[in-house]
Amino acid sequence: MGNRGNLAEAFGTEVGVEFAFLVEHVGFSGPVQTDSGFLFHGVGLDVEVWFLDVHEPVVTTLVAPVASDGVRARGVWLDELYVLSGCGPAQDVPGWAPTRRAVLKRVRQHAAALSRLMPQLLTAEGAQLIARSRQG
Repeated sequence: MGNRGNLAEAFGTEVGVEFAFLVEHVGFSGPVQTDSGFLFHGVGLDVEVWFLDVHEPVVTTLVAPVASDGVRARGVWLDELYVLSGCGPAQDVPGWAPTRRAVLKRVRQHAAALSRLMPQLLTAEGAQLIARSRQG
């Protein structure tokens, strides 16, 4: 049990470091701890990074549009947006994380993918990508 606590703490630290670009360069607030991970809130967009420690542990990132009235729409997975945008293959954003090392590596991979995708997400093209991802 102590090892899981250490992993959760290491996950949180890694998310704070690797996703800091959202706060420092893109104007997001956070991270705020949630039941499954961490939430970053930006103008018109939320990003959640989760570590799901289930039968097959996984790191996953959800991107969700937020309306001007604060209502959050259904989100889409980062790997789907990454592929649909032409940034690269889904293998660039893997989820399966069976070890501590893999969990921390996945956080870095997700942050790198989101950093590459973020310029598109912050434009009208981002809203179109999210809408297309929901259709597919």
